[in-house]
Amino acid sequence: MRLRLRERLRAVRKRLPEKEYRFALMLYGAAVVLVGAFAFPAILTASSNPAFCNVCHSMTPQIETWKKSSHAQIPCYGCHGPRSYAKLLYGKMFVDIKGPFQELTGRFEQPINEHSHLSQELIPMERCERCHNNENRKFTFSKGIYMEHNKHKAAGINCTVCHNRVVHKGAEKYEPLKSWDPEFEYSDFLTMKYGCFRCHSASAEGRSEETMAHIKNGKKPPQACKTCHTKDFDLPAGHNREIWRRATEHGAKAKEDIDNCMNCHSETARFANGAEPWCTLCHDKPLVESLIGRSWEVEPVEDTDGASH
Repeated sequence: MRLRLRERLRAVRKRLPEKEYRFALMLYGAAVVLVGAFAFPAILTASSNPAFCNVCHSMTPQIETWKKSSHAQIPCYGCHGPRSYAKLLYGKMFVDIKGPFQELTGRFEQPINEHSHLSQELIPMERCERCHNNENRKFTFSKGIYMEHNKHKAAGINCTVCHNRVVHKGAEKYEPLKSWDPEFEYSDFLTMKYGCFRCHSASAEGRSEETMAHIKNGKKPPQACKTCHTKDFDLPAGHNREIWRRATEHGAKAKEDIDNCMNCHSETARFANGAEPWCTLCHDKPLVESLIGRSWEVEPVEDTDGASH
């Protein structure tokens, strides 16, 4: 191919005088630049849209959840791509180019983005703020919950550290080949159990060092319930009922999900029994240890916020 092109250029050069030859080269060059100027953005845009991404079967869960989300009119690159054409081109040439080969060979992450590393590491706040701005929007919260977005922003917490499944919530339901673990579910960090407790758990064991590392202003996340919960907040199932203590209801809940209980009732949490979990107020230590699955040797932690159960 290269030899043929060189031969043609030599033939043209022999037929044309030097000035005309240079002018012809300039015209050809200008035509290439002109075509590229129009084709380049079109190709980048087309290859960053859902229709293009949907060519691969592995992307079905992401596409189907995107269609049902509040962002269904926003193309993929609106959240997953930078504004700069240069950076977008770099991503296409040196990062995304691996995608087709991984798809053909089956050597891609399954489930895709299993631990939400994209939202935790690769989507900056500025990308969300193209459309969403803390200064001019009214936030609506579920009953009994209130939180300060600006304080999280000041701490350096990017939007998607908490809002990780806004567009792709429940993607595990749409896996076409059913090759994933049937019990697998993506963690939704907007829930207290999987999200808020990563920083605000009253138990040291319940907090995530990886998530806490996002905090840039050095402030310690508050653990007092009143920080985010208003007076009309519904306590965890049964806590505000008389039968909670004297019946077996709380025992059943504990056996169902003891780790969730330990976020508030472990030996290092706010509602503990000295250096032991809250449960040992009524139950013997060996029984509680067998339920939790470990023993403990921890000094009691003072309740600096003055909260009471």
